[in-house]
Amino acid sequence: MKTSLLIVFAVINVISLSAQTESIDSLKNELEITRNDTMQYALLDALSRNYLETKPDSALYYARRAMETARGLQFKLGQAVSLGKIGYAQQNLANYPASLKAYLSGIEIANDPKSANRILSSKYFPLLALNPELTGSGFRIATLGFLHEFTGILYENANDYERELYHLRFARQYAEQNKDTAHLSELYYILGRVYLSMQKNDSAFIYEQKAYQYSVQSGASPAGPLLTLGKYYMAIGNDQQAVEYLRRASSESHATRYFRGVIASNLLLSAIARKRRDMDSSLYFANSALLLAQQMNAPDLLLRAWSEQVAFYSSSKRIDSVAKYQALIIQLKDSLFNSKQLQEFRNVDFDEQQRQQEVENVRKALKNRIQTYGLLAGLFVFLLIAAILWRNNRHKQKAYALLKAQKRETDFQKSKVEQTLDELRSTQSQLIQSEKMASLGELTAGIAHEIQNPLNFVNNFSEVNNELIEELKNELATGNAQSANEIMNNLKENGEKINHHGKRADAIVKSMLQHSRVSSGQKELTDINALVEEHLRLAYHGIRAKDKNFRAEMKTEFDNSIGKINVVPQDIGRVLLNLINNAFYAVSERQRAEGERYEPTVKVRTAKENRVAEIGVTDNGNGIQQKVLDKIFQPFFTTKPTGEGTGLGLSLAYDIIKAHGGEIRVETKEGEGSEFIIQLPLSKTSEP
Repeated sequence: MKTSLLIVFAVINVISLSAQTESIDSLKNELEITRNDTMQYALLDALSRNYLETKPDSALYYARRAMETARGLQFKLGQAVSLGKIGYAQQNLANYPASLKAYLSGIEIANDPKSANRILSSKYFPLLALNPELTGSGFRIATLGFLHEFTGILYENANDYERELYHLRFARQYAEQNKDTAHLSELYYILGRVYLSMQKNDSAFIYEQKAYQYSVQSGASPAGPLLTLGKYYMAIGNDQQAVEYLRRASSESHATRYFRGVIASNLLLSAIARKRRDMDSSLYFANSALLLAQQMNAPDLLLRAWSEQVAFYSSSKRIDSVAKYQALIIQLKDSLFNSKQLQEFRNVDFDEQQRQQEVENVRKALKNRIQTYGLLAGLFVFLLIAAILWRNNRHKQKAYALLKAQKRETDFQKSKVEQTLDELRSTQSQLIQSEKMASLGELTAGIAHEIQNPLNFVNNFSEVNNELIEELKNELATGNAQSANEIMNNLKENGEKINHHGKRADAIVKSMLQHSRVSSGQKELTDINALVEEHLRLAYHGIRAKDKNFRAEMKTEFDNSIGKINVVPQDIGRVLLNLINNAFYAVSERQRAEGERYEPTVKVRTAKENRVAEIGVTDNGNGIQQKVLDKIFQPFFTTKPTGEGTGLGLSLAYDIIKAHGGEIRVETKEGEGSEFIIQLPLSKTSEP
């Protein structure tokens, strides 16, 4: 079979240039109007192939539809190809159990020689990225080749190199049988990568050299071999040579839209730059990889990109960024690589081994039965029963041993998860305390300004009184009683003013102490209007203390019918201070960008509706982008520059309002501003 005829590997090979040139919109339009089942299958297969690398969830959707259509057409090899795409998409989504099931189901179908009896008309082959001269037998062999290859890659992700090499041997056998140099280039590249992971550097180098030679012969992209050669030179300590190969790998991967290769190359280049203390280059490569991984939304790529971010920020002593990415890694690992998924993957693997064993046993039994055909019927029955009993007992022993091993592994994973959870909780508690202290700092700046005014009054009136006392002495000495009485009246009025402003300063200090103390969690009747007005004033003076040039118009609209409501004042105060500070930050950012033509305005309002007290904090800043709107209440998420926010303020506000039985939401429009709305229930005792 000529190499040009055996390109079925391109069915799921995401670096295929021809696959990338297909217009997705055009394929979707054709799919909408066609009523031909065969054409529908071809279009669905092409759509799945186009989405495999960039949008695995869309690839999964179209591959499943293609498989159902192939089943209706009784196109067995089409089902196997679609199962391969389903497995690849699930693998990119880090659903390894489902991926393994799909690959093994596809192999089971393609292993049957009868599956090659029915293939589609050759007129559909260009749409399927197949050569029009391809035969059913060649189609089946090539399909088996790529199914075994990607099953091997899946075991590589699970660090089971023995099982991976087992499947790669099959794939290599089929590729050599068909003299498919493009497929052999891919397989040698993967084999070199495996041996490099096993720290067999010499073997890895030999395989990658072969992979590169085959890629040149076949015209396939050398991105994979170049990438692994870069890893090889890193492993032996030749960073300069590694950089040359990795840059070439990145360029080749980008040219063929092999985004996984781009990400892997950039992460390794970041690591080398970080090792050389070239932190600017390291950050550039790390951020480039992270951005592309986020666009692809592939969990395994996100983990690798976040890990490089942790390494970079650890080297830069940026503890806040380290904590952020470590928390993301822990969260994703807990959701993906938990004991349940690991158990499911092992169950699928165990079931397949059992199925293969059963097939082998059946084959041996059939052979033995033919050889012993002439034996007596009684002896035959006796031996058959003994074999069945022995096999059942062996299966039970294997199952029991497997269960014991699984239990040990489950217990081990449980202890690791519990330890990680304890560490995460400790870190979270420290970050929450940091957020509270930041809130206290904002409050203290405002209170310092507030308390200065009454102190100025006290000082001024005290000085005036000293002067009046001297005048009083003079008048009394001269016997002017009327003037002395007038001076004593002034002294009395000034004393009352001193007392008034002293009480005002006392109230401000008590408010500060109430906010800064640890919340007891006890609710008390609180004048919500006064609480809102106080924190608006304090927040404004706080930001003015940090930026003397800041100015903003403050509007208030209070509903006096609300009265006092039953809340924990310290906690609600923290929520209000956070929302108002965010509003001032939003208008200051827009003011900084637009200058004097912009009038920053922050408005707070209260209202009573039915049995709910509503508090609104509105700003005319830039608003919140729709793409991040669903994430603003998540812990550690922030749109502020690194170092200016912990990402916990809105998360804590959300938890506090929920603990009060209330709701918090945001209404926003980009370029016009945002309004955060708090709704607190009114109990019978809090209603006027």
